[in-house]
Amino acid sequence: MPVTLIVRADGGGAADHELTFDGARVVIGRGSGSDLWLPDPSVSHRHASVRANGSEYVVVDEGSSNGTWVGGVRLQPRTPRTLRTGDMLRVGRVWVEVRVGHGPVALDAASATRDVALALIAGAMQAMGDDVTPRIQVVEGFDVGEELFLTDDEQGYTVGRGEETDLALADPDTSREHIRVTRKGAIVVVCDLGSKNGTWLGERRLPPSRDVPWKSSAMVKIGRTVLALTEPLTVALAQLETMPDEPVAEEDAPPEPPPSMLAPPSAKEPAPASAVPPRSAAGAAAPMVAAPAPAPAPAPIARKKSGWTPTDIGVVVAAILIIALSLAGLAWVLKG
Repeated sequence: MPVTLIVRADGGGAADHELTFDGARVVIGRGSGSDLWLPDPSVSHRHASVRANGSEYVVVDEGSSNGTWVGGVRLQPRTPRTLRTGDMLRVGRVWVEVRVGHGPVALDAASATRDVALALIAGAMQAMGDDVTPRIQVVEGFDVGEELFLTDDEQGYTVGRGEETDLALADPDTSREHIRVTRKGAIVVVCDLGSKNGTWLGERRLPPSRDVPWKSSAMVKIGRTVLALTEPLTVALAQLETMPDEPVAEEDAPPEPPPSMLAPPSAKEPAPASAVPPRSAAGAAAPMVAAPAPAPAPAPIARKKSGWTPTDIGVVVAAILIIALSLAGLAWVLKG
């Protein structure tokens, strides 16, 4: 049975991010090896884990600095707690909503969790006004300092000696259209366009007309020009992974968010009458007294009809006969 973890946005119009797992254990943490990678300094490298336990799932705090919370309850380290659909976990400053038995499992879990981590760090950096756009920079050659920003996803940007290229070089040893660079989601690829003098990625010569992933740790060399790839999000993730845990005071923790719009319909149905009454904004129990049912209308009083009925006549006749017999008996006694 799968379990879906929804990383809840902290407001401001940001979107939630969800991942579905079906493994025996899901590690939540700031480390890049986590199954749910949360790039926040308040989250420990290995903060908590969600584990399958028969037909249920449990959550375990893995000895984190700021603790793992289920709603308003802090868990004891290494002590499992059963999870239910709709439970809210707080790890550091991050809220994660739990849904048991829901959603298709990601085919490439490693790429999926990296995409979520990149989206989370991008949102945080953009909120602070930082530029998160990958860019190419000339670090050696005739055009040192020139830059090309890879603004549009899936857009191919050309580099070469031609004036019509996106990054025009003065290097005579480059071809007019030497390479094409494309950002595809979280990765950047480079393609040699059949250049005369070839293209090197690190120490490797690239085959022509084939997209090859370009990581920022390697340089691209074309002619006498050396190009570096700068990925602000990758740099930020690497820096966050080496930072110490940032303490979070309980009073500084973000409030628990309401259930997500992605919650299953059953989670949104009103509670039965026997359930605990909801709380109002002021904290008092909201009144759940039902409106009194209207009293049943009183039954109409039966009224006797006027006039003599056969029964009435029979009763009167019987009474007269009894009186007559009584008088006859009395007369006989007096004569005797």
